[in-house]
Amino acid sequence: MEIRVCMGSACHIKGSTKIIARLQELIKFHNLSDKIDLKGSFCMGPCSKGVVAQIDGKYFYNLSEENVEVFFKKEILKCGE
Repeated sequence: MEIRVCMGSACHIKGSTKIIARLQELIKFHNLSDKIDLKGSFCMGPCSKGVVAQIDGKYFYNLSEENVEVFFKKEILKCGE
């Protein structure tokens, strides 16, 4: 699985580095380092609502420090809230 997180100007200002750091922690905690490729990306487009992320190049998510763990549980671990 590949997760790309925007590192463009708007997303950087909205906290993309903190979101990437938290995703790295969650990936390590759940022992998924060999299954997930976490990458930074240039601007991916819809940056008006939050930090943009993609899973396997298909889905856009607008992440924030407040919803990154919910995103991880729901979309990466595939379990509901």
